[in-house]
Amino acid sequence: MKILQFIPRANKKAKLKALLKATERELRGGTTTFVRQREGRWKHKKYPGWISWDEAQGGVLVAEVKTLDGKAEWQLLQAFIGYLDRHLADYIESVSITYR
Repeated sequence: MKILQFIPRANKKAKLKALLKATERELRGGTTTFVRQREGRWKHKKYPGWISWDEAQGGVLVAEVKTLDGKAEWQLLQAFIGYLDRHLADYIESVSITYR
């Protein structure tokens, strides 16, 4: 399991959680690789596992990457970070990863 923290840029007014939800709605049914399971939980079309995410105090987006097969966890992690980098890079100040 990996815990990710996305710190928003101070000069941006939009919240990362709201932006992430809006991006998913916009891409839904198209060529996106992430599928919404429920509020704050996504799975990838190709890689096993899921990502649970929510907003913490101060607008920090916290995500937990979990897989049943630990060997595929890096692929899911890479896909999620890439997704955020492609769609929300202008709103993210920094990313930290905690390994568990």
